[in-house]
Amino acid sequence: MRSISKNTKPFYKKDFMIRHVIIVIMAIFFAEISLISLNSYSPMVFFKAFTSNFILIATIWNSNVWVMNYISLKYSWEKDLKLKISLFSLFAILLPIIIHVVFNLFVFPFINGRECVLTSRENISYLIVSVAITLLINAIMIAVDFFRFWKISLTEKEELKRTSLSAEFEALKNQVSPHFLFNSLNTLSSLIDENPKQANEFVQKLASVYRYVLTHRDKETVLLHEEIDFIKAYIFLNKIRFGINLNTSIDIDATCIGKNIPTLTIQMLIENAIKHNVISAQKPLYIAISCLNDYLTVENNLQAKLTTNESNGIGLSNIVERYKYLTDKEVLINRSETKFSVTVPLI
Repeated sequence: MRSISKNTKPFYKKDFMIRHVIIVIMAIFFAEISLISLNSYSPMVFFKAFTSNFILIATIWNSNVWVMNYISLKYSWEKDLKLKISLFSLFAILLPIIIHVVFNLFVFPFINGRECVLTSRENISYLIVSVAITLLINAIMIAVDFFRFWKISLTEKEELKRTSLSAEFEALKNQVSPHFLFNSLNTLSSLIDENPKQANEFVQKLASVYRYVLTHRDKETVLLHEEIDFIKAYIFLNKIRFGINLNTSIDIDATCIGKNIPTLTIQMLIENAIKHNVISAQKPLYIAISCLNDYLTVENNLQAKLTTNESNGIGLSNIVERYKYLTDKEVLINRSETKFSVTVPLI
């Protein structure tokens, strides 16, 4: 990434007038100092001193700004940090010296009608002050430029991560559709002949599940009671599929209902539990959803499958990463020999 200075031209133009107002004030100040050292005053002498100082300071400052901008465009803070700082410091010293010498050899005699002694105490003092001020200005410009770069770089990285996370979440939501739909249709086909009334209810619940996914697909969070209503329909469909081998319970404290939760969080946790555990008459799966003190927990008895085709942990890691954007509170994952639980904070 290039330095952000290339994007600061509007600020540079606005800064031009402010900079030259400061230069006028500095020129007046140094002109007064010169007159005090000469022990004489006249409008013409003051005008010449002011003009000399204005031209000198303006040349040094504007040249320095131009060089700083050029270096910022040419080199990157990411790849050329040491080189940029070295160049900024080098030109902060060289520019005042070169401009001082050229100015005092050619411009000063033309304005004041007398030669300038380069080695005079006054001239050396002015040179030291010029270098010190330029170094100070460069230090401020470096700090501002680097802070802007750091801020924009951090924002871009966070945005990139968020975009990646959103894309991954979108993929997970889309993944719910084909896999879940395929299993649901298989279940429905067997229900049509065996239990038409239940088949009709199954279709209604299936429609409500997909309606919820489509309605909330662009929302980062939803109210917990909306998610719970969706989860009840989702659980109903899975219980038709697994029968008494799948057991669930929902215990939500009244204080939790009005809180928010990242969209499809509970669904992903239930799906993980179903996908990664054995569900049979000999080994029924128990899933408990509870909420207390603004934390929601999804817990299941652990009876992991020996092989799981889709055991990549993307769903769980996505939940963890999404929470990092939404709150400082952490997602708690606990695993023992017999139980697995995930506790998420409500927002």
